[in-house]
Parts: sequence; structure tokens; C-alpha cells
Amino acid sequence: MPDVAGWKGTTLRRSAKTPRQARQAVRLWLADGHPTVRSNALLVVSELVTNVVVHVPAGVQRDWVKVRLGFADDFVRLEVTDPGTATPEPSFRPVQMDSLESSGRGLGLVASLSVRCGTQRIKCGHRVVWADLTAAEATTGDASAEWFVLCHTT
Repeated sequence: MPDVAGWKGTTLRRSAKTPRQARQAVRLWLADGHPTVRSNALLVVSELVTNVVVHVPAGVQRDWVKVRLGFADDFVRLEVTDPGTATPEPSFRPVQMDSLESSGRGLGLVASLSVRCGTQRIKCGHRVVWADLTAAEATTGDASAEWFVLCHTT
């Protein structure tokens, strides 16, 4: 995986306001960044944090979500860390945008906006979902058709 440096991050308390707070943080961190990267990062962080609020079980010491943004030469990496789920393996299963599935469309959006994305389990069973974003001018091809190649689980 490519090196990323210059991390900025925050830990937010999980609530209905958390996606908005995450967008505010990313907007601030990318205030001087490329408009396409900033716009894509706002959509991605909103989707990933909303998934935590909606799908990750709440409970004692599980009322948090971490958002980090790291910088590389030709992309930024957005990471969202959550307390994890009971499933032993992390899951990142985007569906294509025209699918009739009721779940996974947001991850399809994340996949289509990123050059690489995935998930991994870390210490204490916590899960990190990440996406690498570049400016639109730096990407080629039909990203929505290629999401299955670009995204993976680590």
C-alpha cells in the first residue's frame, strides 16, 4: 500500500450529527485542496460515517467513530475507524449503482469515487474502512464499472 503522511484526525461521539461533524472536519482539512478531491472526500466521509452510525452496534465504549485524512504525493487517504462488529472478518461489499439491492449502494459510490478502497480489522476488533481519492483529472476510465477491481478487503 502506498505511503501516506501528514495525518489529520478526530474522534467524534456517535450520534445523528456525526456525519455532519465529519464533513465539517474534512472540509477544514481540505480547505486549500483540489475542489474535486474535497467534494469527493465529503461524499465518501459522509457515507462511511453514516454506515457506522446506522450499522455498527452501539453500546458501552462503542459511542465513537474516528476520522483521519492522510496525504500522499498523488492522492489523499480517508479512513473511518469504528468499534467493529461481531463478524470476524471485515466486510466491504459495494453493489453497482443500478442494483436493486437495498444495501451497499453507498459503498458503490465510495468505490466509484476512489482509486483504491477497502477495510481491515485492527486491534481490539476495531475496523478501519479507507478510500484513496485523487483529483478527477488524474483518473481515467469508467470508475463505476471498475469498482470491483479497485476495491478489496485486506
